[in-house]
Amino acid sequence: MTMLARVKFLLGFFALLILPQGLAAQEKYPVRPIKIVVALGPGSVADAVARIVGESLRRELNTEVIVEHKPGAAGVLGADYVARSKPDGYTLGLFHSSPLTTSVALTPNMPYDSIKDFTPLGNVGVNSTALVANAAAPWKTLAEFLNYARDKSSKATYGIIGVGSHSHFNIELLKIAARVEITAVPYKAGTGPAIAGLLGGHIDTVSLVWPALAEHVRAGKFRALAVTSPIKEVPELPTFAALGFPQVNLEVFFGLFGPAGLPKLAAGKLIPALEKAVKDPAHVAKLDKMGFAVAYEGPKEFSERIGKELTVVRDVARRSGIKQE
Repeated sequence: MTMLARVKFLLGFFALLILPQGLAAQEKYPVRPIKIVVALGPGSVADAVARIVGESLRRELNTEVIVEHKPGAAGVLGADYVARSKPDGYTLGLFHSSPLTTSVALTPNMPYDSIKDFTPLGNVGVNSTALVANAAAPWKTLAEFLNYARDKSSKATYGIIGVGSHSHFNIELLKIAARVEITAVPYKAGTGPAIAGLLGGHIDTVSLVWPALAEHVRAGKFRALAVTSPIKEVPELPTFAALGFPQVNLEVFFGLFGPAGLPKLAAGKLIPALEKAVKDPAHVAKLDKMGFAVAYEGPKEFSERIGKELTVVRDVARRSGIKQE
C-alpha cells in the first residue's frame, strides 16, 4: 500500500469513528445556552415578555436562556442581528410589530426581508391601541369627535409618539374610512410628552397603546373613545369595529422568531415550549397586570398576521403619504 493510500485509509477510518458522535450531536437540542435578543431596551414590554418566555424555555428545554438587548431604529437593529445570525436555534429574537411591519413599510432600504429572513415561532400576545380624549373635552363619543373633525372650521388633532407607530397607522386608517381630516402631532420624546400635551389641552386626542393610557382613564382624566381590541379590565370600552370601523384593528404584537432556515429539530422543541409558556396561568396573570392581552398564535397563524398587516400598512403609507422621519 502506498503512503497516499495509507493516509486515505486512516482518514476514512477516523471519520467512521467520529461520525456517530457528530450525528448524536445533531440529534440533540439544545446542548448550550439559548440567547433571546430583544430589539428594545431594558424595562420595555418586550423585555418583560422575553424574560417570562425565557423562564419557561429554561425549564422546558433544560438549558440556560440569556436575554440580550440590541435596541435602535425602532427595533430594526435587533431584528437585523437575528436575521444575520446562524440558524441553529441558539439565537432567537423577541420582537414587537414595528421592525416587521410598520418600519418595513416606511424604510426604503431595509437590511432584511421580514417575511423571508425569519422563522416565526409564535405570537405571545398584543397591546391594544386606543384613541382617548381629555375628560373635559366636549365630545363624549367617537362619533361626536368625528363630527367635530368634519366641521370645516375645526382643526382636529391627535398626538402620537413619532411617525409610523401602530397608533399612527390606526388613526390614518380611521381617517380614510370616516373621510375626515385629523392632523397628527408627533411627540418624538415619547409617551410622557404626548400625554402631557393632552392633559394640557394642546391637542384634541391621543392615540397610544392601552398600557400607556390605562392609569389616566381609570383616574377619570381621559375618556377612551375607542380601542382596537377588547380590554379585559374594562370590557365596556367600545372597539373601532363595534363603532363601524373594522379596518382600524392594528395591534402591537410581540412574538418569538429565529433566523430563516431554523432546523426542524430546534423548531420542533421551541414551538411547543413557547406555547406552554404563553398558556401558563401564572405567566398570563403577570402579562395581564402589564395591560398585555395574551393571544397565542402558532407559526402558521402568526405568519399570516404579519403578512396581512404588512400589506395594510404599506397601502396606508402610500395613501396617507406617511414618510420616515
